[in-house]
Amino acid sequence: MFDKKLKEAMELLGGRAVIKDQDQYFVVLSLTEFKKIRKEGVEGLTKQELVDKINNDIASWKVMQEEQKIEDIDLAELGEAKSEEIRYEKTA
Repeated sequence: MFDKKLKEAMELLGGRAVIKDQDQYFVVLSLTEFKKIRKEGVEGLTKQELVDKINNDIASWKVMQEEQKIEDIDLAELGEAKSEEIRYEKTA
């Protein structure tokens, strides 16, 4: 079903991947990973798995924040900022 390279990448990522389609995000999990998350939540995680989960959550949040900043930029405002002229004068 999956391309061989996609399957290999998913295995390297711990059986999880985030796919962006235009402005929507989808999480792809192996069935094993899905069952593990559903069954355990955070309770059954080892210390390292919990740290990895927190780091992944933070990284995802940062990406979403950066994308929101880009979406919030007012292009008209940028145009006005560029139109301002700066002049330098040489003094004797």
